[in-house]
Amino acid sequence: MKMKRYLPVLLAVMIFAAACQGSSQETPLADTVGTAVVDSEEAVVDNPQQESQEELAPGEPFTSAETPCKPFSLIGEKMVTPRADLPEVTAEDWSVGPADAPVTFMEYSELQCPYCSQLEPLLVAVQERYPDDVRIVFRHRPFPVSFHDKSILAAQAMEAAGKQDLFSEFKNFMFEQQGVWSGIAPKDFDAWLTEQVPALGIDPDQFLEDMYSDAIEKKIEAAAESANALEINGTPTLFVNGYPWPEQERGVEIFSIYVQLIKHADIEYATCPPNVLEEGKDYRAVISTSQGDIEIDLLEDAAPVAVNSFVYLAREGWYEDNPFITTAEFALSGDPSDTGYGGPGYAYLDESDDAYTLDETGMVASFSLGEGINGSTFFINKEPLEGQLGRTVFGTVTSGMDVVNSLSPRDNIFSPAADTINSITISEQ
Repeated sequence: MKMKRYLPVLLAVMIFAAACQGSSQETPLADTVGTAVVDSEEAVVDNPQQESQEELAPGEPFTSAETPCKPFSLIGEKMVTPRADLPEVTAEDWSVGPADAPVTFMEYSELQCPYCSQLEPLLVAVQERYPDDVRIVFRHRPFPVSFHDKSILAAQAMEAAGKQDLFSEFKNFMFEQQGVWSGIAPKDFDAWLTEQVPALGIDPDQFLEDMYSDAIEKKIEAAAESANALEINGTPTLFVNGYPWPEQERGVEIFSIYVQLIKHADIEYATCPPNVLEEGKDYRAVISTSQGDIEIDLLEDAAPVAVNSFVYLAREGWYEDNPFITTAEFALSGDPSDTGYGGPGYAYLDESDDAYTLDETGMVASFSLGEGINGSTFFINKEPLEGQLGRTVFGTVTSGMDVVNSLSPRDNIFSPAADTINSITISEQ
């Protein structure tokens, strides 16, 4: 089985369709579901660095001999320009999760939109996976009755449920039952609602009274005016920490990856590492793991930039407690975010050498997110790997392959990590 270029996490994606739109001039939105897999022949995703690579000439690597290292962060590339005019989150907003959560998903949505009903359970699942780290903020984007005949009524119904502290429960129920009630005539909607809401613990009489109250009607009108002013014409429109989020990257797994990346962004370095290698010195490393020690001869002559980065980060304690991703073919570590896409805040060039290839086992190689985008993540191959020409091999295992082979299998980053790096000790001769 051939190891793909993006080995830790490959995302199999399915694009549903364009979003609900109130105008034919609006930009289509789509919803994407991703499934995390490892080493799949079928699952392929576009290079996550596509945005940064678009500025380069075709085939030009991100780094080169002329510029061997550059500041680089996947989050920095993804979250470039925030939506500065988004209203601040207030007590008037409906939210789930702590106010100080490092990641806020803000959705402009509405109950009758079928694509919103696809996105909602993804957001709910991510918040449940990271209850202390993720907040979901729901904002109404109601449409005229000529487009969605019960959009405004459903928004008012959500507010009425919220008056009884059951906004989220009602929202989730309505999205789940969208196929049932979306075909009901508006004149019959109230009767259907009053039959359903008692099962949610909602008092139906109070619910209807609040649903048509002047305060709630005005709140939904104001929500529509705000969305129009922001030119949010399609649903669902999603923001992460105030940054617009593309419709092509929506799914529990991809959301989870970016939650982890955002959580770890503050440990990234702002610049490339200084030169810490001394000319004429031979560098070795001992990787102390939960299963024992792995001794490595670092190839400072063949891959000086990679070795310099590895030595610098090891001495900084970067690799301490990093988990392993382990398959029958390789053991990968070096990413504190445990996603395979995290890094130290910089990227360095490819340093391939025909004398050191993955045709031999026990090679220590950089994991690259693209041409010239090597960071802190590395792997050790447990068997010969085909199709890996161009990889930066910067070390060889001199002792401890039995330890590498004893690391517990873990081919999915969403499975608990059984083995970790305790520390890395660098020696020089």
